[in-house]
Amino acid sequence: MLALVAAVLAFAGGALGIDTLWPVLLAAAVGLAAASALSIGRAAAFVGGALIGWVAMALRAGLLPDTVGSQALVVVLGILVITGVAAATSDLAPMWAGLAGYVVFAAYYEPIYAADPTAFVAESASAIVTVLLASAFGFAAALLGDLVASLMSASTTQATTSPEAMDAEVVR
Repeated sequence: MLALVAAVLAFAGGALGIDTLWPVLLAAAVGLAAASALSIGRAAAFVGGALIGWVAMALRAGLLPDTVGSQALVVVLGILVITGVAAATSDLAPMWAGLAGYVVFAAYYEPIYAADPTAFVAESASAIVTVLLASAFGFAAALLGDLVASLMSASTTQATTSPEAMDAEVVR
């Protein structure tokens, strides 16, 4: 499923502003990483983490001098906010998913920012939309893969369980 989405985006991604496929692959990994069923909380934490990454870059671009200390400060603040959200939601919005969203945006946008820090207002909006759109494709692929796996598992279980065996199991 993931290979099919990656192939489609390799051909059509340029029209959507998605020039690289790694955000798609990472988003699918986020969606598939936990042992339980895919959740809205993980998706929300991922999106929230990406938005926190965008705010961190906005702080660097607009309020703080571009030094190693300010870079460290915004990373620490971002981690604290993501940790606070995870704690406040009793991990319904998992910390790891928020951190993944933060990292995806930072990894995608950092080289763009480094090339021209003064272009934050002009370039950052398209960067966050690109990351979230690519990640949405990956998350959709993960959801579809999970659905297909569930359907295949259900049909295999149904096909291999005879009515007699089911009756014997109920009697036990």
